[in-house]
Amino acid sequence: MGRKWIQAALLIVIVAVLTACSLSVEDQAIAGMENAETVFSSEPKEVNKSIGHIELYLPAGYSIEKGIDELNYTILNGKDSYILFVNQNETNDSQLHYDIFKSESTGKIVEEKTFKSDDLFGFSGVVEQSKGKYELIANLGGVKLSTISEDKKLDTKIQEMMEIVQTVNVID
Repeated sequence: MGRKWIQAALLIVIVAVLTACSLSVEDQAIAGMENAETVFSSEPKEVNKSIGHIELYLPAGYSIEKGIDELNYTILNGKDSYILFVNQNETNDSQLHYDIFKSESTGKIVEEKTFKSDDLFGFSGVVEQSKGKYELIANLGGVKLSTISEDKKLDTKIQEMMEIVQTVNVID
């Protein structure tokens, strides 16, 4: 009987340590903003997909499908789905999506960060939509990628989202 109590206590300690070691949503969001800024400041990845009127880079495991029109696409990665919106009428330094984000967010903004260079404007944001559900947004000029995600791997998802939007190019 004593051995089972020791095993149970050990299991409780292991679970507590693992829980304490996992990053909070806020910490993941901050790390995601830093990752997105690093991507924004780096050379874009090489384009590896084209569909409809766009070409772009997709990380391994991602696929893309046409959406309801030439401006909207669905990107899939396992059970995660993303909406890609491409407004070719907006310039690379457009702040339209950011202004909309600031004025019309329906949840609590957990974290956001803007990025600027000579002729580029971008931002990333994490918005709490409901308990355990977060909207992630990566934007560069007229290109916006968003998803609803649980509170796991937000930092990695935001980085990959910025890698994608950074490479979207409209084909004439």
